[in-house]
Amino acid sequence: MKAYRCSYEGCNQTYSNKYNLRRHVSINHYKVRFTCQICDRKLSSAQGLRDHVYCHTGEKPYACKFPGCTKKYRQGSQLSVHKRKHAKQLGLKDSDFAELKLTWLIKDEIPKIYQVPTSPFAISNVILPPLRAFFDIKV
Repeated sequence: MKAYRCSYEGCNQTYSNKYNLRRHVSINHYKVRFTCQICDRKLSSAQGLRDHVYCHTGEKPYACKFPGCTKKYRQGSQLSVHKRKHAKQLGLKDSDFAELKLTWLIKDEIPKIYQVPTSPFAISNVILPPLRAFFDIKV
């Protein structure tokens, strides 16, 4: 059932969610400030235009920086969905991921697991990196 109806006069469009209605209004009823020079599609934001043009050029500027992963995407949102898979591989739950609002786990690198020898060992010989997040701690 489509519960969200456009309230602009003469427009009878309905949508199943608020996001799609807002997108419709911003593209069709507000001043359209950005136009694709290739296909004349109208977009309401510069970022939207940039991401749209990538579908024409084939460029995929959003690259995963997880070690060994070579995936690339046209939109940042696609990369965010992909990053969740790696977060799950590291044992993070979706709720942890959302709560931390991770752009990436730690900037451009994955937390490293530092092993400390159990014997013989002197605490003065062990240099550990500073902890930057709770999931740096591995027991």
